[in-house]
Amino acid sequence: MKQQSGFTLIKVMLMSTMASVVVIGALKETVIQERLTGNFQKDMNARLLAEKGIFTAANNLQKIVSDNSSFSVDDLVNQHGLHVGNGEIGDDTVYKARLSKSAEGLLEITSLGQRYYGDANQQLVARFELKPADIKSPFQHAVTGCKGVNLSGSGVVDSYDSSKGPYSETNRDSSGHVNTVIGDSSVTITGNSPIKGDVKASGVIYLKGSSPIIGDVHSNTGVEISGGGGTSYRVEGNVYSGGFFTHRGGEVKGYVRAVGNVEMKWGSKIINANNDPYDIMYGGTGNFPASYHAQESVQLDDGTTRQNVSYSDAYFRKTPEIEPVKVYDPSSPDYDPAKPNKECDPFELPLNMPDVMEQNPERDQDFAVGATQTYMFTPKIGRLMTSQVGIKKAVALDSKKAEIYLFDNLSQSHGISDTTEERVFGMKNFKVYSDGKMTITGGDVIFLVDGDFVLDGNAKLTIKSGSSLTVFTTGKVILGASGQVITEKEGMTSSGIPSLNFFSSYSGRDGFQVKGASDMYATIYAPLTQVKLSGSGQLYGTVRGSIIDSSGGSGVHFDSALKDVNFGSGGGSDEKSQLIFKGWFFEPAKPLPDLETDEGETSNSDSGSTDD
Repeated sequence: MKQQSGFTLIKVMLMSTMASVVVIGALKETVIQERLTGNFQKDMNARLLAEKGIFTAANNLQKIVSDNSSFSVDDLVNQHGLHVGNGEIGDDTVYKARLSKSAEGLLEITSLGQRYYGDANQQLVARFELKPADIKSPFQHAVTGCKGVNLSGSGVVDSYDSSKGPYSETNRDSSGHVNTVIGDSSVTITGNSPIKGDVKASGVIYLKGSSPIIGDVHSNTGVEISGGGGTSYRVEGNVYSGGFFTHRGGEVKGYVRAVGNVEMKWGSKIINANNDPYDIMYGGTGNFPASYHAQESVQLDDGTTRQNVSYSDAYFRKTPEIEPVKVYDPSSPDYDPAKPNKECDPFELPLNMPDVMEQNPERDQDFAVGATQTYMFTPKIGRLMTSQVGIKKAVALDSKKAEIYLFDNLSQSHGISDTTEERVFGMKNFKVYSDGKMTITGGDVIFLVDGDFVLDGNAKLTIKSGSSLTVFTTGKVILGASGQVITEKEGMTSSGIPSLNFFSSYSGRDGFQVKGASDMYATIYAPLTQVKLSGSGQLYGTVRGSIIDSSGGSGVHFDSALKDVNFGSGGGSDEKSQLIFKGWFFEPAKPLPDLETDEGETSNSDSGSTDD
């Protein structure tokens, strides 16, 4: 027999060794791949947690700025600077989002996401622009009569902008609008009272006498134009009526739209200056003189063109689509008498006035400045400057701290650095009479009058340039025939407050009376009472009341700068402040400050779900 050499065994051992090397190499590669996959998963989890921090912080901040339109980027950083939370897959998943302000003024949210107790870290930075809410002041019109407006005499209603200079030195425009907002409230314009703006009413609009409207006329109920002469154009814009239209004389420069019946008399005319296809459209019956027809040739529905188409023709008998004037209906099913009418009273003044007067420091004491007396108010003190011997002296007053809700978005200039609260003077009744004089100077002065405010006789109230007076009153306001109110600089002070403001919650008759022959700059806000403007004095500013009666030569010159006044807690638009996403980027992870070390900052915890 042959002797065995054992070479096969060696070959098997060599092949086994090679196979082992291959297997070990494959195992090592698998381990490396598994570790890479694990690390990628950790990083992905950390990245998703960083994203969750951004989403959570942004959602919380969006709600905050929606609820408080006055918040700035600095307010968000200082009051809501840190947001922390966890993911759902374990206690080792954490995010921490920190707020800061970029050099460009953008809001930056830096979010650190962590997995496995810090083994995996990802940091994401997102930038947002804070777009403030479009604050809409309730002072949008020259004249707002919640239940009606009656303008007679020769007073002009027009508009100017005090931020560009006084009325006498600036251009007037046609935004001196007149409107009503409740139920079937009507507007009656008689005499020669030109309205350089639109007239809107929930009820009937009566244009009597020779008063022209340099704008549109818009009514939910009907429009009646009398046969009075004195001017060619009775309406220089268009006429929109949700009901009837009666035209007895004069010209409408634009076109007419009426949902109901239409009647035109001899002497009336529709010019249709812009050549709209329809001089007039109406949904009811039409009563016209036989010769009344379209000013231009018209193209009928069948494509043919005709000349002299009568207003009685079917071409014009089409119900127009007219957007109604916004009104408040107290007969609606959801009406709650305990809640004020937001259309007429956007500041909810009667609801809030008890809280305001609770802060009246002298609500049981009358205040009076009489003959030969001169009195001065600053935001800090009120003191008598001069007085004859033997005349009862007006008492000295010190202002007191208060929080007035209408100043939520405005900072009163009172020169006191240790408080952000308002400083107010309180009294039961206020009266300056005979030849008494009162001066407002040194900043923004606030009166709380739990009674009547009267300026009578030859009394004079002077508001110095750069200062303002705001009066909250529960009683009547009477500015007598010989009384004078002088504002050295009309418009807003540097703090954004109009130079003279009246806020009245009085609900009786004739609660606001302006009788003087002198001019006055003021915002008048008296939604529950009648405002009577008589005499020849001109009102620069705006007026809002239950019913507005203007007679004689009284005119209203709307200050369009008042559209930007930011009195708080009412009057805002439906639009909210928004955070607008501007972009994002990842950066090397670095620790963010712990909650315990961020003294004075607010943290927000969240443990909601995420796709981590």
